[in-house]
Amino acid sequence: MDKLLELLEKLVRAIFGPGNEAETTPDAPATAPEQVNAPPGWEGDPPYRYIDVSRWQGKIKMEGWQAIKGAGYKGVMLRACGNSASYNPSKAYIDPTFETNYANAKAAGLNIGVYYFTKAMSEAEAEKELAVLRKALRGKELTMPVAVDMEDAMLTIHKPKDLTNLAAYHLEQIEKMGFFAQLYTYTSYANRFLEMERLAGRWDIWLADYTGKTPKVQFKYSAHQHSSEGRVPGINGPVDLDVTTVNYPKIIRKKGLTRLREGA
Repeated sequence: MDKLLELLEKLVRAIFGPGNEAETTPDAPATAPEQVNAPPGWEGDPPYRYIDVSRWQGKIKMEGWQAIKGAGYKGVMLRACGNSASYNPSKAYIDPTFETNYANAKAAGLNIGVYYFTKAMSEAEAEKELAVLRKALRGKELTMPVAVDMEDAMLTIHKPKDLTNLAAYHLEQIEKMGFFAQLYTYTSYANRFLEMERLAGRWDIWLADYTGKTPKVQFKYSAHQHSSEGRVPGINGPVDLDVTTVNYPKIIRKKGLTRLREGA
């Protein structure tokens, strides 16, 4: 079974590519902020631009976060929890850069949300991941969503209905924590392995698609990760670039979804 899982994961990644969970540490130096037009589908007034980062971006100094803010990025999605290496069972851990990134991004005046990478094959395993997430978020104030990052190839052993049920379980638990729940995935994964009409009909979707074209999907998504090779001041190497037209901070503050709920 382990060999079958390994082969399946390699095939899925070869065909569809990775998303947020990078496997190599980037080391190309940053130069200037990426000057690009809005991705297809986001024409008109400039969209809300933000980035997402994890330990793969290395140590970002305070002046780096100030430079990011100065370049026009309004928010950041921080990886709160990573997970075990490829082909291994789920074992969530708090991203080693999370605490420092949170403190410095907040001090720089950026809106902050988080995501966590799931490899949970069951609700019981999901609860273990969520326990680590709760620990990471205790005492934090968030004005962007809390996203479950669902893209791991091993999860595709599930039938779409069952994997969708598992995604819904994560999202429901995030809501019970008192946060704005969001699903992160990428186009081909969503189209092949998830029943997106169910998920997008209830929850917010953050979609990764680097084709440079309007994503070929039949469901509503509110945020678009349009590049994994962005360059922004303050970060050495490539970084994910994101856009949305949703005013998440306004919605989240108005609904009081900024902190971990007592007893959650």
